[in-house]
Amino acid sequence: MEIRGNRVLITGGCGGIGTAIAREFLKLNTKVILCDLNIETGLELAKRHDGVVCLQMDLGDTQEIDRHLKPLIESDDAPDILVNNVGISPKKDTAGKAYNTWEMPLEQWNRVMAVNLTSYFYCSKLVVPAMKEKGGGRIINIDSLAVRTGGYVAPVHYVVSKSGVLGLTKVLAKEVAQFGINVNAINPGRIDTPMIHDVPDEVNQSYIERIPAGRLGLPEDVAKVVVFLTSDLSDYITGTAIEVNGGLFMG
Repeated sequence: MEIRGNRVLITGGCGGIGTAIAREFLKLNTKVILCDLNIETGLELAKRHDGVVCLQMDLGDTQEIDRHLKPLIESDDAPDILVNNVGISPKKDTAGKAYNTWEMPLEQWNRVMAVNLTSYFYCSKLVVPAMKEKGGGRIINIDSLAVRTGGYVAPVHYVVSKSGVLGLTKVLAKEVAQFGINVNAINPGRIDTPMIHDVPDEVNQSYIERIPAGRLGLPEDVAKVVVFLTSDLSDYITGTAIEVNGGLFMG
């Protein structure tokens, strides 16, 4: 298996799935660039591995992306692979009441859209010119099972933002295939990261009871599919979404 690039940029790279993706690439001697608001986990990874760069920024702010990330993307060290992975899913207001569509504060909607969708668009927009110049590249968008089901516990802003990611994946894949750039998405199911533990334990237990594989997903389950989509094994795959959910959704 050959990875189609030497440098991978992972947004949300210091979270559960992001760190797992980084570890898989480090096993293959691929340099990783981790972008996140909190980079402590990434800095710990950098202590144990060469080839790790951590950039601290708010990916929901395009001005911060311009300030901290754009210079790298426009340099000779531009990434060959982009993994758009950052995501947030606030489920309740300050009083502990679950968000619904008609009471969703506009600022909450805008914040989730900025992080979960606009950052994917903007980072993709920035990396494509360098990929075109090199003659190819890979973009992987970490999406969600929620785009297939409408979400079970996820609020409207999260579900809509992830639905937008699927649309972005398809449009961009059509636009850049001629330049040797493949664009795909992954729809993780219930993956055991801190994001799913903001609900009562019985919620996750109810998921396990419905998952044919009989367990929650692990970050590594997603990371291995990312590696596959960035390798020569997936050269003829673009514009699609791979479901990684243990059989919870089989559409």
